[in-house]
Amino acid sequence: MGKLLLAAGAFRVAPLQGEMTLSFLERIADRYGLSVRSLLSSVTEVAGRQGVAGALQGDSEVFLNAAARDRVAALCRTPQVDLRLALPAWMREEPLGPSKERPTARLHNGVETVTAWGPACPGCVAARTGRMAPARVYLAAHQRVCPRHRYWLMRVPGSGGRVVGLAGCPEVVQAQEDHRKLLRRSPVAGSAFEVAEAVTAWWWAQKWPEETLWPARLCATVPEGEEPGRWRVLAHGLVTYPETVAVAKVLVDQTMRRRIATQVRGLRGHLLFCLGDLPVLVSELARCLRRPWLVDRLTSCMDGPLFAWAHQRSKAEEAPDGDGQRLLWKVHPAHRPCPLADELAERLQETGGGEAARAPLPKRRRGHSRQADDAFQAGLTRARVYAAERGHLATRADTLQDGFPLGAWMTNQRMLHLGMPAWRSTALRALDPYWNTPWPTLWQRTYHEARCHVAEQGPMDAQGGFPGTGLSLGEWLYLQCTRYPDLHPEQQRLLAQLGIDAAAARDARPRRRSQRAGEQEALAHAQAWALEHGSLAGVRGSTVHEDYPLGRWLSDRRSQMGRGVLSPGRAEALARIDPWWRPP
Repeated sequence: MGKLLLAAGAFRVAPLQGEMTLSFLERIADRYGLSVRSLLSSVTEVAGRQGVAGALQGDSEVFLNAAARDRVAALCRTPQVDLRLALPAWMREEPLGPSKERPTARLHNGVETVTAWGPACPGCVAARTGRMAPARVYLAAHQRVCPRHRYWLMRVPGSGGRVVGLAGCPEVVQAQEDHRKLLRRSPVAGSAFEVAEAVTAWWWAQKWPEETLWPARLCATVPEGEEPGRWRVLAHGLVTYPETVAVAKVLVDQTMRRRIATQVRGLRGHLLFCLGDLPVLVSELARCLRRPWLVDRLTSCMDGPLFAWAHQRSKAEEAPDGDGQRLLWKVHPAHRPCPLADELAERLQETGGGEAARAPLPKRRRGHSRQADDAFQAGLTRARVYAAERGHLATRADTLQDGFPLGAWMTNQRMLHLGMPAWRSTALRALDPYWNTPWPTLWQRTYHEARCHVAEQGPMDAQGGFPGTGLSLGEWLYLQCTRYPDLHPEQQRLLAQLGIDAAAARDARPRRRSQRAGEQEALAHAQAWALEHGSLAGVRGSTVHEDYPLGRWLSDRRSQMGRGVLSPGRAEALARIDPWWRPP
């Protein structure tokens, strides 16, 4: 059959620029009245045996070896050089067959092996070929709109795609023009668009009630007879495209970069706690997107792709080259938009029906391991118990909860917070809004102690020297007052809840107490240590007992005893606790 086709090759079929190889073969098969499977069998047939591997689906791509390409070129009467220039995948891969001389074709499927594509504009295809035949072409992110015929060229997994009219959405057509200008103007515009796609996909998943433009655009583009829930999945990229381009323009703007750098310097070396630490970015996004309500939504945001970008931007100001810039435009796997095929499969599973039982479960993507999710749930269970008992998650690194290394687990979560799926950070934030802070967890633990003191005895009296507090807590509070201008703005807001604002910090006095009371407190800690350990011999200079510097205090007493300046009464009090409190 292959020889007959080659001999009867009277039809000249020219490729479209950027066309998929399989789409080109489908148009050739259509001219000969064949199916594309029959055409592939004919092209690869040798001695009655065909060399076609892989499954043929609606969105497949085919790769041909040199022998098969020669046969196709002869069949369509188009020179190899023209095919190579027009078809991006024409020579992308050389599939292996029994021999190099034997024609071989290999079909590929899925987003992992087939580059982004979409249906060719039917009006442009008709003008180019003179026939109304469907075709599929490779499309970059800035090629999804046909500006001449005002079509959105939508990729639909398992099919030849869909052409959507944009008569009611002129802003989508304008967005592509803005996108192309941005690519010409900025060398990082392509990476910025990927970040912006993740940002708008994250906003899309929030389903904010204030958002009215997206639902209106969704309704304006829905084809007749399409199920609304399925269309919401399919049209996500179309509906959010104008906002994605607008966000990308903000991210690459040099003026915005300088304004962010100014605000980062105002943080005095601290990293971001939330997007509210960069009000210039939040307000600019709300302005250019014409959504004033977005300010309130973004100010408290502490996770997601936009926060990850802002966090890296604040660090990139200190490291303008190298890894800082590379990480700035990195989209973590957990933040990447879910593949459309997976979303459609999930939709089918949710709605049920006859096809639901046969539909495969969505493939777990990188960063979305079920095993990792189970491990997180195990840690979250212990964290919930700890937070219920202590009121916070500012754990020490060696904290154990029911034998589980909760401290190490929390340390890992803090290290991975930029690439954490939204549901995980939401679960941790529900237990403790300050589970991950740019300041040390020791600060947060001591602050929680101070908050409990305020709940029992009222606001702190900084001017009076913090009366009623313990020694270590009072000293810590006074230390915060002396360092107040250098604290993170969020730390200052937390101290304000204790009754310590800028004025109170300026007038604060150190905690005062009698020397006798201090000595009695130290002896009480020494007595407790001796009862627990049997003696004071194990106390070293760095020993701390219940946040009291017992080692430092006892070292001073041993030194005074050696110099003969320790009073007999103090030496006797220590001897009653442990006669060998100062071994020779």
